[in-house]
This record gives sequence, structure tokens and C-alpha cells, in this order.
Amino acid sequence: MQIMDPIFCYQVPVVIGAGISGAAIAMLTPNVVVYDKGRSYGGRVSSKQGTNQATFDFGATMFRDPMEVRWLGREIKYSIVEIWKSQSVSLQTKPIYSESHFYPPLGMANLVSAMLGNVKPIQSHTLKRMERTDGNTWNLEFHNSATKQTDTICTHSVILTLPIPQILEIFQRSTENHYLKLWSEFLENYNDYRKTLVSYFYWDQWKPDWKALYLDPEAKIPITTNLEPGTDWEYQSWESLKYPREFHSGSALLVQFGALFSETHFDNWMDEKKNPNPNDKGYLIQSLKEIFNAPEPNLIWNHRWKYAQAQMPLLGREGPLDLDSEAFEEWKHLCKETGITVLGDWLFGPKIERIVGGIYFLSHNDLL
Repeated sequence: MQIMDPIFCYQVPVVIGAGISGAAIAMLTPNVVVYDKGRSYGGRVSSKQGTNQATFDFGATMFRDPMEVRWLGREIKYSIVEIWKSQSVSLQTKPIYSESHFYPPLGMANLVSAMLGNVKPIQSHTLKRMERTDGNTWNLEFHNSATKQTDTICTHSVILTLPIPQILEIFQRSTENHYLKLWSEFLENYNDYRKTLVSYFYWDQWKPDWKALYLDPEAKIPITTNLEPGTDWEYQSWESLKYPREFHSGSALLVQFGALFSETHFDNWMDEKKNPNPNDKGYLIQSLKEIFNAPEPNLIWNHRWKYAQAQMPLLGREGPLDLDSEAFEEWKHLCKETGITVLGDWLFGPKIERIVGGIYFLSHNDLL
């Protein structure tokens, strides 16, 4: 394996991934460098403009405030909105679904861009492998998809926020190393993710019968979603109710499909332009007619999340983040010993408030 020759050495931590975890770190520690493989950042907190420039969210669609942490036998509440205010993050939010759920009117991706602030991610860079030097630093080799070249840098501290399968692939491509082996063995315990398929439907001249769906567009706090656990059409979010100014005579629906459906249809879900394959398109159109009495949409846009949610987060899926565990103590020890910190939904759980609040708590208690 070729020896890495860094072109530059950073004296600050290098963060890999510009999703919600990477943005939260940049908010709390602005003197970091953030690398991301995409041409745009956000990760699972992503928004897009569809037909007529209408905004829709195709990852997370809202967040809850407050959140809780259990540490040293005590439970502590944190307000995510107050955390943002304390860090001078300029971010407008509106209530949705209930008095404790919120979203930004500019789209969920605005959460990431607001927290990144003046930290501008270095994009189109995919981390391929890592190498420990004798000087207790890490060499990091990236593939630059814009130039098609290899870029290598070094740093004393690496923060990985990628899904575990992608991290393990990086470790496997890297020169064998004791520290990477320790992390690989630890992370394997949490390497379980579900896939999620997504469809966005747009109609320029049709709206559903809101009353039949038990939805009220005029409500002070609009309910825009319907959750049917265990079904194929598991999560339905009417984006035209979230962003009403962008819709006049039409409507838009985002559907996140259930685990079994997503696993079964994942490989052939869409073409290069995000169009559904012919068989699935027929199924989607027929289902829209049966469920909502809807005509054929003017637009169907498909997406797929290979690592949509970590299934066994170290700090728990629901309730307070549980920091009173041997596993968390082992995580802290590994971070300190190796110069590598691994964060993400495998640690905190998939919900935005758990990730932002969790990283804030770790940072302000010198645990990060």
C-alpha cells in the first residue's frame, strides 16, 4: 500500500461529514475543518426545490424541543432552540404537529447551514483511508471527485460522523493499525441500519380532501403528517401544508416507506434522474388513487437512504440520552486513546434533537 504524503497538516480537528453531527460540532467549535463527499451538505437533513421552486424535505421533517440527558444519576433537560440562541445561530423556526415540534420555514437543510455558520465545508472529498504516524497524527487520504485526484492531509484529531458501514470500509482500506482495530471491534456492536425509500409527489391542480385526512390547513399549529407504523406507506408528510406560500392551486406529498417495503424495492427504486422504474410508477399511481383518491401526479421524484436510521444507538433510541453505561465509558476511552472521535445517529439515535443536544452536552462537559 502506497505511503501517504500529506500536502498540508492542520493544527485543528478535522471533521468528516457535513450533516447534522458535523454542523453541530462546527457550531460549538468553529476552529475545525469540515470535509464532505457531497456537492451539497446536509446528510439526512436535506431539502430540495421541486416544481415551481417549491421546497420539500426528503430526510428529517421536524424536530422536538426539549430533549433530556441522564448523567451521574440525574436527568437534565436542554432546549435545542436555546442552545442555538446561546451560540448566536440565526435560525427561524415554526411549530408543527404539536407545541413541542418545530421546523424551519426555509427547509430542514437550513438547520445545517445555520449551524455551520462561517465554517465552509470542503466538498466533493471522500475519505478513502487513514494512516497513523509516529508523531501521533493521522494522515487522511481523500478522493476529490471534482478534480479526480487524491488529496492527503494530516491532523492530530479526527472526528468521524459517517454511518458505521462507511467508517468500517475506510478502516478496511487503511494500513492495519491497532487503534483502527479497536474502533472496528467496538463499532460492530452498533452496525445495524434500516433502509428507507422516499417518494415526492406533486400536483399542480389538485388538492386532497383535508377533512377526510383529519388535517386542517388553517390550524394555528398545522398537523401535516400521518404515521402508520408497520405499513408500506409508513410516514406521509404533506409538504404543501408545511410550505403553503409556495402552493396555490396544487399540493405535494412526501412519503417515507416502511422497512420491509424499502428493503424489498431498494435496488431498482429509481433511475439516474430519480424517476421511478415503470413497475413501481404504476404501483405508486394506483396507490395514490386508492388511498387519497388522487389523480396521476405531475411529478414523481424518488430517493433512497441506504443508512436511514441506526437501529441500536449506544445512548438509546427514546427517552433521555443515557450516559450512565459501561459502553459510554468505553467510547470515551477510545476517543481519548486513539485521537479519533466517532459521532452520529449510531451514538445518539436518529432524532435531530438528540444529536444536537447530545453533542452540546458532551462539548460543555469536556466529554468531547
